[in-house]
Amino acid sequence: MDTAVLVAEKVQEFTTFLASLPPAGSEADNIDRIHSIERAKRALSAVQAKATHHFVEQRQTHETASNIPTSMQIKGIEAEVGLARGESPFVGAGLTHTATALCTVLPHTLAALETGQVSEYHAKIVAEQTNHLCDAHRREIDAAINDKLGQASSTRLRNLIQGHAYRLDREAANQRAADNARRRRRICLDPAGEGMMYLTAELPTHQGVAVMDALTKTTDQRLAATRTTNDAESDSADQQLGRDQVMADAFVELLTGQTTAGAVTAEVVVIMHDSTLLGDDDLPGWVLGQGPLPAGMVKDWLANPDAAKFLRRLYTRATDGQLVALDSVRRRFPTVLSKMLKLRDDTCATPWCNSPAQDIDHRHPWAKGGTTSWANGLGLCKRCNQRKENRGWTYTGTPDHLTVTTPTGHQYTVPTKPPITQIAHHKSGDPPTLQNTTIDISWPTAA
Repeated sequence: MDTAVLVAEKVQEFTTFLASLPPAGSEADNIDRIHSIERAKRALSAVQAKATHHFVEQRQTHETASNIPTSMQIKGIEAEVGLARGESPFVGAGLTHTATALCTVLPHTLAALETGQVSEYHAKIVAEQTNHLCDAHRREIDAAINDKLGQASSTRLRNLIQGHAYRLDREAANQRAADNARRRRRICLDPAGEGMMYLTAELPTHQGVAVMDALTKTTDQRLAATRTTNDAESDSADQQLGRDQVMADAFVELLTGQTTAGAVTAEVVVIMHDSTLLGDDDLPGWVLGQGPLPAGMVKDWLANPDAAKFLRRLYTRATDGQLVALDSVRRRFPTVLSKMLKLRDDTCATPWCNSPAQDIDHRHPWAKGGTTSWANGLGLCKRCNQRKENRGWTYTGTPDHLTVTTPTGHQYTVPTKPPITQIAHHKSGDPPTLQNTTIDISWPTAA
């Protein structure tokens, strides 16, 4: 029997067995069951890591035998691993690097994973925190922390590894710290849900402490002033603000230069169904690249008399809300078509990739006859757009779905419709006739 078929059958048999187990008889039995299954998951993670490492070795051996230059070998392999595990290419890269490290320079960590002593998450920490070191130092740290695996928390484990790394190569540690202070400074924006988002800064330690110190002093001053005011006006609304809220407002006001946090100026692209904008529908709005927002929150924004608003109508199919087409004879996608494709794809169209859609490119390459059109357009992050040009990768489909085929022949298909349409209810049939309504916007064209 084929090995892949045998593995699939045994995995199915195992999962069926676990699913058929009757409820445990006591609280203690449930804890024992949780513990046993966790150890099994960890052992399976070790098997998965070995399979990942062997896959990388096989691909590299094959490409070496095919006389592919070393610099061009195993391109896009992290995305293949990510797709096989239902993860983004970024996560796939981390899993691939961890697997390679475990199977080459971290034997103690791999053994601890195989026996269920340590989790895959902690094994990944060991691999990541030693990634910048030479193989000899990685092996030395792997041996030094062996008795801590399964005992230390994730924070303690990171600190132990960093301490060993600083000890083993002080000069390199100093150089990395200096390089990080120069190059790793950045600001990140991530959705937090429920109408909120995370704005984080990666800074050198002394700068981060200084920023926090300045915010703390400003917050202390405002809280003191609020207490004084509240002594005279006990009904003040500011009395309800806690320390965290006061600090957050100070953060916004100091960065934007506004007198109040609510008066900030920014361009926010929100997609909203007309039944919500003009009626009482509960369908949420959708902030491009960030996700859904409660309908009431968006309407409150639009009702703010101090906010400048510009409304653009998007034409959709009545049956499912898909946007209409727009074609061009140019190689580069025109501005309007690019905007429509970004509105449709929102984030990178590659399955499970979480990055924003940064590049608009052709599914079927322009050089091979692909058209610059709605049907052939695709919103991708920069890495996925470059990766699809590697050997053996193809992106096919329609405006409604995308199929990614990897060099091994595996296919992954996902829908490509505006996210907001996937939470809306659409009726089949022709749209209703518009009475006493004039559409004063023409169909878009592109030369």
